[in-house]
Amino acid sequence: MLFHGIFKKYSKYIYQLKFTTYEATWKMCSLSHSKVLLTFRRLSCLRSQILVLRGVTQDVSSSTFKRLKLPGNKDPLPVFMEEEVQSILNRITGVDLKKAAEIQPTLKPNKPVFKVIPEKELRRLQAEAVKTQRIQIEQRPPFMSPRKEINVELARNPEIAPVMTNNLLFIDTSAYTRPERANKDKAVIVRDTEGTLRKAKHDERERAIQIAFPVKGRTVFPSHFFSPEYLQNALENCRYSYVLDKVCVQYEPDDPEFIRISCHIFDHILERGEFDFLRGTRHFGSLVFYLALCRRDRPLVLDMLQRHLVLDACDVIQLVKKIHTPKEQSKFLPYTTKTIQRTLEKYILKVTNQEENRKFNEAMENIKSRGLSEVIEVNKSERDLIENYLKQ
Repeated sequence: MLFHGIFKKYSKYIYQLKFTTYEATWKMCSLSHSKVLLTFRRLSCLRSQILVLRGVTQDVSSSTFKRLKLPGNKDPLPVFMEEEVQSILNRITGVDLKKAAEIQPTLKPNKPVFKVIPEKELRRLQAEAVKTQRIQIEQRPPFMSPRKEINVELARNPEIAPVMTNNLLFIDTSAYTRPERANKDKAVIVRDTEGTLRKAKHDERERAIQIAFPVKGRTVFPSHFFSPEYLQNALENCRYSYVLDKVCVQYEPDDPEFIRISCHIFDHILERGEFDFLRGTRHFGSLVFYLALCRRDRPLVLDMLQRHLVLDACDVIQLVKKIHTPKEQSKFLPYTTKTIQRTLEKYILKVTNQEENRKFNEAMENIKSRGLSEVIEVNKSERDLIENYLKQ
């Protein structure tokens, strides 16, 4: 009944799509310019919906990306969502007010406003900015294993196969009270050309739900922007945060494409050592967790030591220990000068590569020449300043 209602509602448009080029052109010539554009957009939108109902797909997936191989078969989401791990990721990410104040490229950019305010008002505005950015940082995309494909057959009726020319898709269009659960709870059923009634696969579900309940910024078919050649161009221009934001809008966190593209971006950052482009954004915690999960954290720890971020380097070491060792052996020690120095020295001893070992020793010598205790105090004061802003 639902499909019959949809077909009846759009039958006149479907008939218009069957016009010849001459007839369609002659009909549009009698319309004004604005009406021509409006008619074209409506027909284009209808065509995309008909293609979805027919089961037509566009293959813009990044098939040339290498498959993500997580260590072991365990789902990393429970570890990622632990309060202790989230606290470590928040401390490592920090808060960068300069990045928060950057003007983002938009179609209608707001004009900057300059004000002369007293010191007390300035501190209040800084505290509000820190709280706002911390809320955004805590909304980091979860790191999880790829979802399993849906293969649930409800009924098999081969006798109706001769009259089935295209797949029929049925979706529950009733109102929902929890928009964030719409993609998980909605019933989407497919009757294929062989007469089999089954639950829709993930890609069919997402296309149908996007038509019925559109998500702002998401398209029915993934954009060619995510194909390897276009994506590589964006990565060469170091637009990491922008690309990751686009990926978060288009895909669900457990979508294999989301995981594959995100890890491809993280690998690109790792190869070029450009960790600072994501530091202070909500994606930096996911990058750190990914490197710690795959035991590829040495370039990141070296980068932190070269920037004199000693506490951040120790947090990464503790995170690796938290992920890969049993709970009873992954207890965190309080950060003192002696424990920090001992932790870093043990970590450097495990570096077998001579070139990496030399760089680590140079970074440690540079820190010791400045004074390890003084560097630690500077790191602690920066963290305490953020905590004081958050408490206001």
